[in-house]
Amino acid sequence: MLLPSEVEAKAIIPALRSLIAKKLVNIHNLPQQKVAEMLGITQAAVSNYIRGVRGIGVSLEGSEEAQKLADEIIKLLLKGVDQLTIMNKFHEAVVAIKAKRLMCDLHQKLEPQLDTSSCHICEQPAA
Repeated sequence: MLLPSEVEAKAIIPALRSLIAKKLVNIHNLPQQKVAEMLGITQAAVSNYIRGVRGIGVSLEGSEEAQKLADEIIKLLLKGVDQLTIMNKFHEAVVAIKAKRLMCDLHQKLEPQLDTSSCHICEQPAA
């Protein structure tokens, strides 16, 4: 049994990082090493995100909501705000992505016996 938080850690967070890394490199023309420093990951991880070999468990690129959330994080990164503010914004983004049921299809693929149509775990606020 995969908990939603496991799917989040294995797929949603890497997909969000991938989206952000791609935008920082391709749109804002930042070098991969700088993006790695901003995100607290290695340059190799950034390279893998750019090449599409990491962060591909779920696609957020087609989601307008995910694009908006990524752009908010990018603005904060470019302003150089503190790490806690960035972490909080990442957390808010992941909560919003889960609440919008953007990871349900992936969860269903990983656990075919799970009926995600009647599942509302991710939509509920944390206790």
